[in-house]
Amino acid sequence: MPVDVSPLARRAKTNAALLSVALTGASVSIKGAVAVVTGSSAVLAETAHSFSDLLAALIALAAVRAADRPPDPQHPFGHQKLEHVSAVIEGLILVLVAGFVAIQSARSFGAPVENSTLGIVVMAVSAGASFFVARRISRVAKASHSAALEADSAHIAADVWSSVGTAAALTIIAVTGWVEVDAIFGIAVSAWVAATGGRLALNGIRVLIDESVSKDDLDTIREALEATRPAGVISYHRLRARRSGPIRHVDVHILVDPDMTVAAAHVITDELEAALEARLPSADVVVHVEPAGSEPEPDAHY
Repeated sequence: MPVDVSPLARRAKTNAALLSVALTGASVSIKGAVAVVTGSSAVLAETAHSFSDLLAALIALAAVRAADRPPDPQHPFGHQKLEHVSAVIEGLILVLVAGFVAIQSARSFGAPVENSTLGIVVMAVSAGASFFVARRISRVAKASHSAALEADSAHIAADVWSSVGTAAALTIIAVTGWVEVDAIFGIAVSAWVAATGGRLALNGIRVLIDESVSKDDLDTIREALEATRPAGVISYHRLRARRSGPIRHVDVHILVDPDMTVAAAHVITDELEAALEARLPSADVVVHVEPAGSEPEPDAHY
């Protein structure tokens, strides 16, 4: 049966996305000012990173609102894949920003850094705020199976570690005067951010091309089919499952006694669909009925 997202879950997702927009917007403004004052490549890298986070947060906000719209005649399966489109875009933004920052860091190698103490304080505060916000968004993403919020959480979690790295670079400069470490940390942060972006984009693409659900989910589906097995069902085959946003779409063919009535077969499909949806939350299950033939199906089970 079709799966709908509860109003409470929708509100939690929207609030999480708004929280991310507020945090990243403030981070861009503050870090940008500090980058100008200090002349630090690492802080500039952080500013660009936070700007990408802001873009990602805005995209995530739009995606979670659009993805939760109910199905319509043009989109009978719903709009959940918009979250995965969002995740791919967010990942690519991270990769592009990382490339820009790496180039800027290399160009400013050995340039002087001023007011490093201010930069250290701002980066430390930013890391702390991002840590708590990332945890909050991650909890909502896991509870709602939201790909857009999962990507947004990864963006902000990356900001935590990159802010810590930048603070470390500025601390080394303040203690030792080794200014080259600023560009080194800027390039290192860029590489890590690019890897995070690539992973997010790849995960989103996998869902968009209808990659199968995880092995654990498939095992859960098979266990439910084995445990239920209504009388009259001879075997099942053509089990397929894919993910779209928080929903797993599952379809399976069952072979029944050729003499079974349509009414009896319908009761069986309802029973199997209910059993699968009970074991796999947020599942949309379709069971197809076929009369058993003399030749067994190559992928038949039971």
